[in-house]
Amino acid sequence: MVYEKDCYYHLFNRGCNKELIFRDNRDYQKLLEIIIESKLADYLQLCAFSFMPNHYHFLVRQISEKTVTSWIRYIFNIYVKYFNKKYGRKGTLFESKVKAKNIDKINYLGIVTHYIHNNPKNEFNKQFSSLSFLHEDTIIYMPFYKEFFDTIDNYLNSFNEYQNMKDNDEMVKKYLFK
Repeated sequence: MVYEKDCYYHLFNRGCNKELIFRDNRDYQKLLEIIIESKLADYLQLCAFSFMPNHYHFLVRQISEKTVTSWIRYIFNIYVKYFNKKYGRKGTLFESKVKAKNIDKINYLGIVTHYIHNNPKNEFNKQFSSLSFLHEDTIIYMPFYKEFFDTIDNYLNSFNEYQNMKDNDEMVKKYLFK
């Protein structure tokens, strides 16, 4: 894939053999710390994310000639070293290189964001989703929500509608994973 400035990407990956990539609260916190310290703004705008026990999702916009894969490699290099040391393991943590989908249709940006925020199904994992960071000045690029939804409340209303739709995630999966 060719990564281009000003394009949006859905980045995702999962643990080898669907194994856990987060085993406890501290693991999630560690990845958030790495992201905060990663000079994120040199590479991209982080619009949405969610971390689940065996996989993750990001929606990002590349803002420089530095590719989003440089950033993702950087953060997960550090994270995998931390994880392997903590759990006395060696080798790869993920099943492959990061997978990426260029979100080439503006009207899909909201749907992809909803999909990412809908991915965590329990309260514990919801706290490690950008949805829980939308009312704070954080690593999330808040102008994204203002540009596409006018206000955070409008986004949250739209998200609630998405959650109430039947087969909402199946529709998005066809677009994201084909």
